[in-house]
Amino acid sequence: MSFITEITSEAHFKTEILDTPGTLQVIEVFQSWCGPCKAVQSTFKRLYFDLNDRPLKFYSVSAERLPMLREYVGKCIPVFLFYKDGKQLELVVGVQAPALNRFVMELSVVKAAASA
Repeated sequence: MSFITEITSEAHFKTEILDTPGTLQVIEVFQSWCGPCKAVQSTFKRLYFDLNDRPLKFYSVSAERLPMLREYVGKCIPVFLFYKDGKQLELVVGVQAPALNRFVMELSVVKAAASA
C-alpha cells in the first residue's frame, strides 16, 4: 500500500479532502507531462512513518484533472496544498523541504479537547 493516494476526480477530491474532518491532507499538484516530484517523496515518506500517530494523509493530483486546479496548469514547478477540515490552510510553491516539514509538523498536531 502506497503512502500517497492519487486523486482521480472531483468526486474523489470531495470525498477524500473536503468530507474528511480532523485530518491534515497534503496534496501535491503536478503536471501530467512531468509527474509527481520524486525529490519530495522521500520527505513525505519519512514524515508519514515518523508521524504515524497523527491524522495525516498525502495525496497527488495532476493539475489537468480537476477544473478547480486550472490555475496551476502549465507550471513546471509543483505546488503543495495543505487542507484540514475542508479548508485550505497553506500553499507551498516548489520543493521547499523545510517549509513542507514545518507545515506538516505544525498543522498535523492534534489539539487536546477542552476540558469542562
